[in-house]
Amino acid sequence: MTISHTGMSWKLVFGIAALLIFFTPIFPIPRASPNPTNRSPEKPLDVVRAYLKATHAHDFRTAYQYISTFDRNVRDENRYLRSEANFSGFALVLAKTLADDMEVWVVEEKLGPFNARYQVGYRVPAADEIASQLFDWNPDKLNALSTNEQRRLFAAVDSVKNRRKMITIEGRETLDLVSEKSGWKIFLDWTSRTRIVFNARQPPSGDLEVRFLRNDFLVKIDDPFQIDFTVKNRTDRDLVMRLNHLFEPGRLAENIDMIACGSLAPFRLRPQEVRELSSNYLLRGPVQKSARVSIIYDFTAAPAVAERKKAP
Repeated sequence: MTISHTGMSWKLVFGIAALLIFFTPIFPIPRASPNPTNRSPEKPLDVVRAYLKATHAHDFRTAYQYISTFDRNVRDENRYLRSEANFSGFALVLAKTLADDMEVWVVEEKLGPFNARYQVGYRVPAADEIASQLFDWNPDKLNALSTNEQRRLFAAVDSVKNRRKMITIEGRETLDLVSEKSGWKIFLDWTSRTRIVFNARQPPSGDLEVRFLRNDFLVKIDDPFQIDFTVKNRTDRDLVMRLNHLFEPGRLAENIDMIACGSLAPFRLRPQEVRELSSNYLLRGPVQKSARVSIIYDFTAAPAVAERKKAP
């Protein structure tokens, strides 16, 4: 419906202005012009539920479709998928089966015509009762299962889901949304985050193989983040590993606190052993906007000294 401004009374103008002021969001989110003729029927809370289910299922290809254009202009889909522990194949189907039973409830809601903010609580099945059968959610091992083994695992998951008392994960999330032509989208404000990239320096001998589960992060100030990686001894002898942290640029090392590290002390690897490790960090401000930090894991390896047997 089109309203002509000719002959519009000052009372009507004042009323419209008051409504606009009332609905102005109190949090800084970009404003997108909606297109009512091309809007998705999904409500903002529906988008929040779908996004949370996708991320908990490690279905980041689906999750990316719910992220705002403002953020997607910062990181394209391929880079986003490389930066996340994205599942595929049977592992993805199994994770989505559990995530489908996620419960989401509203703790606090702020809803305007173009922006929204939701604080929600959630509860999702963890399937810890059959953790050994899930190989601690190792996607390579899950995808290597035979068809019959997959059927048995599905039956085990269904059995867990049908129990009244089931181990679940509970948490809270606060998510901002912005209205776009295609509907409501999750606004993550990637432009304000700091990019942190992990790399590994390995001995030139080739004795080690280091792999990161994901090594490219967009981190918020005062928001903990975790790096997961594996170290493999490719030799036929015991090795003693040492890890040194390097930072580029070096001045930003003062802004990164190590909360926990599973490899601060030297550790021994048996021949062909693969060790799974993780470290937790916290980024403190102030950090220049759009700054990039490289954390380099500098590994050294030395043959383990055989322990001498004590004389009787």
